[in-house]
Amino acid sequence: MSNAMPSVEIRVPATTANLGAGFDCLAVALNLWNQAGVEFGGKGYRVRVKGEGEDCLPENDDNLIVRSFLQAARKLGIKTPSGAVFHCENNIPLGSGLGSSAAAGLIGIIAATTLSPEHENKDTWLQLSAELEGHADNVAAALFGGLVAVRKTDGIWRTILYDVEPEEVIVVLPDIKKTTHDMRATLPETIPMADAVFNLSRIPAILDGLQSGDVDVLREGLEDRIHQPYRLPLIPGASEAIEAANKAGAAAALSGAGPSVVAFMPANIESVEDAMIDCFKAKDVGNRVFHLEMINRGAQVTRL
Repeated sequence: MSNAMPSVEIRVPATTANLGAGFDCLAVALNLWNQAGVEFGGKGYRVRVKGEGEDCLPENDDNLIVRSFLQAARKLGIKTPSGAVFHCENNIPLGSGLGSSAAAGLIGIIAATTLSPEHENKDTWLQLSAELEGHADNVAAALFGGLVAVRKTDGIWRTILYDVEPEEVIVVLPDIKKTTHDMRATLPETIPMADAVFNLSRIPAILDGLQSGDVDVLREGLEDRIHQPYRLPLIPGASEAIEAANKAGAAAALSGAGPSVVAFMPANIESVEDAMIDCFKAKDVGNRVFHLEMINRGAQVTRL
């Protein structure tokens, strides 16, 4: 193995984006991690997966990690080795609304830049991964950690970063298969002015609530009229779960494009969890529950 192409380990956290009214603009990092050990060398590109997706993710260059790796290398003019093996340990469930595709894309992009230190920086990772994803909220939170607000100015993605307290988060993932593409297809091309103003007025409440830990302020901020009203009808039990979590003392919203529902800062973890689960059970929808925390740490790279 060449010294110019060292093995690396890359870790990327899960994220929850949109945060109600912050559609495509806000996201926060969570302490659920995907990691990949990368061995450069050999012939061809292979992916070995343990954990989430091990029974369905492609193990060749059709894998999103490899595609991102090769695309980033082409764009940056980085010479790639004749092969590599990505040893993945996945804890972020696929198609959950917790940023699994953002994590995979970032792992590939970061791996490519480790071959050329001049490109190994978070701004490069952000621009390339946002281009790949089509939006920057999940990838920015996964890169920088904490709460992020993203915007695009003159074709360049920029971020504002906020630290958050390690408040508890409950995520309930219903057993419903909906892709982000499917969920975006449900959104209207235009929205009423009143709905836009409604959402804009709630952005300060999201930022303040997540930083201060004020669950009542956050609950108001998570109200939304731009995307959730169109997506929630496609997820049986989700609308009821959000309402139940709010009544039980948390601040809840759809996580990303769904189907997961996320409840921030539950006053009573057990009662909030039970209330959400009951809503999906009432619709005969199975579910998985994750007990997580918001974190201020983002993607990490270690040379082995």
